[in-house]
Amino acid sequence: MSTIVKHSAQKHISGQSLQLLEAAKKNGAIHADAVAICDTGDSISIRNGIVESVEREDAQGIGLRAFVETPKGLAFATASTSDVSESGLSKLAEQVISMARISEPDPDAVPPVGANHPSANEMQVWADEHDRTDCGWNLEQAKSAALECEDIARNYSDLISNSEGADASFGGSRVAYASSDGFIAEYAKASASLSVSVIAGTGEHMQRDYAWHRAFSALDLHSPQQIAEEAASRACRRLNPSPIEGGETTVIFEPRIAASLLGHLIGAINGRAVLQQRSFLAESLNQKIFPDFVRIEDNPNHPDGLGNRLFDGEGTRCSRNRIISNGCLNTFLADRYVAKRLGQQATGNASRGLTGDIGIGSSNLIWQPGAQTQAEMISAIGNGVLITELIGFGVNGVTGDYSRGAGGFLIENGMISHPVQGITIAGNLKNMFANIEMIGSDLTWLGSSAVPSIAISGMTVAGE
Repeated sequence: MSTIVKHSAQKHISGQSLQLLEAAKKNGAIHADAVAICDTGDSISIRNGIVESVEREDAQGIGLRAFVETPKGLAFATASTSDVSESGLSKLAEQVISMARISEPDPDAVPPVGANHPSANEMQVWADEHDRTDCGWNLEQAKSAALECEDIARNYSDLISNSEGADASFGGSRVAYASSDGFIAEYAKASASLSVSVIAGTGEHMQRDYAWHRAFSALDLHSPQQIAEEAASRACRRLNPSPIEGGETTVIFEPRIAASLLGHLIGAINGRAVLQQRSFLAESLNQKIFPDFVRIEDNPNHPDGLGNRLFDGEGTRCSRNRIISNGCLNTFLADRYVAKRLGQQATGNASRGLTGDIGIGSSNLIWQPGAQTQAEMISAIGNGVLITELIGFGVNGVTGDYSRGAGGFLIENGMISHPVQGITIAGNLKNMFANIEMIGSDLTWLGSSAVPSIAISGMTVAGE
């Protein structure tokens, strides 16, 4: 058994952020913002009933972005440190200011002033409703859950021949953001997760599959039995695959595979990708790119979403954003810089790490479900393929060309026929979006994304 422990000083991170801003001002910053992150977590890995590893994380860091006036205009730089002592913060401020003074100015740079911040009352209400610090587990409880989960999965069937292990983890993070316009806020998050992976069959006929769940608290997790049975049954169902003939057909993506389609969409409407002409949807704003019944939103305040947040990485208030309504693309996701360049409103999607420039990210992405169960979708399409696994990454974000290795089940006469593997599914994402036939009622939360089954016609499938 191995143990990994990371230690750091534990201070009030909002106070550290303010202290860092003061140091930046003393060193010549005109504008600055700081983000401090404190992560704690425990995880335990089990394999064949034996504890393989126990890890503990207790880490803290702080990042600074500072703007200075140069002869050529406003320039900025970023850096971070894990030394949160007074001398460490002072040294970081000096370093960032020195870097900013030799950086190339950006005439479109947006300093951290004037953002649409949430009010003090909004922040208090949010903290009362959302701040979570108790995961509901201690290490012994997590160990028991992982042991139980793996044991049930290993003994699910005589077809289960081996285990790749079970993992249980829990922990939380606290984030503070402060900017030179006087805004300062802090929030906390916590979560727990449980997963297991097993192998069915022997020799050259082995098949592996897994199941996992993550929630705010261990009390909200799927039971060890539910997770174990899902993983084991999936592995057993995949045994004895048969080849299929290639051609054009309808493909159903199960929810955890359909989540990748959502990821491709979000990557394509990232405002920075649009600015740099790296998106196949760069010219599609306010155009219909899906059928009328497709609705997708970014919701920062959902009871089941692990991506809840009141403000983004620039302190901008987050609000519900209907990305796709009636099949139409309503907006690109934008931080304040991208919004300025694109001539649109900031969408509250700035993503901030300890160092580097501002990025763009989402909160809770929800692909609204339809009315049909997956079984009803399978019956309705008659013949096609149900995809339960994707392999490799053959997606061109500039053109939308899509080609992935895949596995799943052949659908014949409205029923599951037999498992298939080693196939390739191909198309173009723009066409795939337009050719969505049905959306399932089986909305499934996968952390901060919720996706149902999705049926797409006209895809090219190549057999082994």
